[in-house]
Amino acid sequence: MTALAGVDVLDHLDLQAAIPVSDGFQRQGDIGLIPVGLIGYEPPKAAGLVPAAGIPLVSSEDGGNTHLLVADGPVTWAPNSGDGPDVGCFTVHDGATAYVLHPEHGAMGHAPGTYLVRRQVELDDRVVLD
Repeated sequence: MTALAGVDVLDHLDLQAAIPVSDGFQRQGDIGLIPVGLIGYEPPKAAGLVPAAGIPLVSSEDGGNTHLLVADGPVTWAPNSGDGPDVGCFTVHDGATAYVLHPEHGAMGHAPGTYLVRRQVELDDRVVLD
């Protein structure tokens, strides 16, 4: 995965570990990856293919690390406009797998389906910065 994405992970992670692939809710640090069918969410219409270099879902702030969406096969990304907690949606098409990679947390895989990327929100409605 690190070779596909061109991103190194921290030393505490096992580079030989298998990456589980799920079609359910997943959480990685301060973002949630939610199957849209679970919450009745209507994804944005405009979508483009995820390039080989990936798409930064949440860029690093204050010395943190970027959550990077990478694709093994056809995966599309539709960003939301605005500064709210809903970043956008990605759709994993049949025969593909999407991965969200973070240097500190490692990678997690997503089976075919559409997923909302939602940032963590503080009690005062501020979006958490990584």
